[in-house]
Amino acid sequence: MTYTVAVILAVTFFSCDTVDSSSRKKHALSEVADTNVVLPPAWAFGIIYGAYTNQEQSIELIDLIIEHDYPIDAYWIDSWIWDWQNQGQGPKKYMDFVADTISYPDMKGMWDYMEGKNIKGGMWMWDAIMQTGNEAEYEDFKSKGFFRTENIRTDGWHNGARTTIIGDNSEEVRGTWCGDIDFENPEATAYFQQKVKHFFDDGVDFIKLDKTDAIPVCKAMFETTQKLGKETKGRGFILSHSHGVETDEYKRYPGKWTDDTRSDWTIEDPTQEFSPWLPHVAFKENLAMYTDTGRHFHKIPFLANDMGGFAVGTDQLIDEELYIRWLEFAHFVPLTTPFSQPENPSGNIPFHVSERANSIFHFYSHLKMELFPYIYSYAHLSRLDGVNIIRPTRLYEYLFGEEILVAPVYEQGKRERDLYLPAGSKWIDYWTGKTLEGGQTVAVEAPLGQIPLFIKQGALIPKRKYARSVESGTNDLIELNIYTGANGQFKLIEDDGSSNDYLQGIYALTNIEYEENNENNLIKIKPVVGDYTGMTKQRSWRIILHGDTKVSKITCDGKSVDFESNQSLITFELTGKSKHKETVIRIFKAED
Repeated sequence: MTYTVAVILAVTFFSCDTVDSSSRKKHALSEVADTNVVLPPAWAFGIIYGAYTNQEQSIELIDLIIEHDYPIDAYWIDSWIWDWQNQGQGPKKYMDFVADTISYPDMKGMWDYMEGKNIKGGMWMWDAIMQTGNEAEYEDFKSKGFFRTENIRTDGWHNGARTTIIGDNSEEVRGTWCGDIDFENPEATAYFQQKVKHFFDDGVDFIKLDKTDAIPVCKAMFETTQKLGKETKGRGFILSHSHGVETDEYKRYPGKWTDDTRSDWTIEDPTQEFSPWLPHVAFKENLAMYTDTGRHFHKIPFLANDMGGFAVGTDQLIDEELYIRWLEFAHFVPLTTPFSQPENPSGNIPFHVSERANSIFHFYSHLKMELFPYIYSYAHLSRLDGVNIIRPTRLYEYLFGEEILVAPVYEQGKRERDLYLPAGSKWIDYWTGKTLEGGQTVAVEAPLGQIPLFIKQGALIPKRKYARSVESGTNDLIELNIYTGANGQFKLIEDDGSSNDYLQGIYALTNIEYEENNENNLIKIKPVVGDYTGMTKQRSWRIILHGDTKVSKITCDGKSVDFESNQSLITFELTGKSKHKETVIRIFKAED
């Protein structure tokens, strides 16, 4: 008999609000730690939207997102924020350090509106100034010796043609001088920061970086967000292209995304015609960027992708099936970013695609927000253990952490797929509850809207109550899902989500263990080690057991707990419990 048992525990923790950081116990790094890894702010692990909207459209779209009960943590406005009224034609305005004050008449009011809804605001920038139309700014930087190189740009991208594709030469344009700012020069970097400071003063929090992913530029842009972002406590954030990884220094400036992609199944058998200047990457190839261990992309700790694909075909048709398969996958990567070129009539917003896409996105986006404690713990482990949350097992499938196997459906029309279950464990089908042996290839059903997921037997997966944004949610109640049948453990790692204190070893670690034996099973919630500013004094645990073991009795710290099997939840509270004492839950098995 499959059963679900839930137990609520309210446990008092140590409050750190009045403790000076210098007096806190700090965690030491192990020999396997990757000290180059810097975490994005906690909010980045929610849902980050991007669009080419003007001020009015931005507010309207945010309102619709909230109205449709979607989570939203951040919203960036892409390149047209500099000259929306001319659809980003350029070269005038790119970059004049003013942006489009006509299409965004009250930019501060727009960012304030987002801040009031726990939404971080971002804007597109690049590392250059085009001379034509921006002569004063160009001469200013040139006269100060702040250009690394100057060259004549003849492609149409923000250079006389209304295109959003880098390198698009489909239209003849008049060449103009382009000066690339020398971000290896501290004086040039400081001057650039001075020129963009007013955007951050008005409320910008992060940067979508385009045109280059060179490490010096990523460093300068990232440090700009650290220094100038009003809502950050020093933990900056950028989105840059997926190259620029010559050294591991790139990991210090998160995050990255998989570049411009085609909204198609695969370049091997295209269903649409695309601009030839687009990278040869469609859905299948995008998935390979995460799972092909022969290439560098899978090593990037915090890698996003344009959910649904960036560029539509020349006929601008939206493939609903492709979109749904892509969104299924996009919620099982660290950073989830719905975004598309403006030519896409849906903007890759689900309720603009179909009612079915709307419903499916609603399910997966809520699930990702609930999985925040799991995902964020693994974000820390990418630094502490040197292993990313994306762990390829075979091409086109991967582990999302140790416990969840993900096998996206990437072929048109398919309603099942073959996948390999790693050896050494049994695996539980997330959708059916069926247990299968590892070390074999199996065929599983995969109706549209259902990505194949398997949970490792013995997995401990912490979740929390859904909230519309990461920062409006809380870990005060942790739902601990235990998939019985094997022993397991989990490291729950928490910090303040916005400062760099964790780099000094200031964070909270809770070890959770699950052990099975002949007579009873044990759940041990170990004493919390460490602390951080703002750590709450109390936590409740809802424990849900997934499996077929028959239970006769449950005790917590020796006290009996009433329970019911199947759908009922068993609730009791313990208060005033010291963080220095572990909590032990014992599950007694019933005789057959």
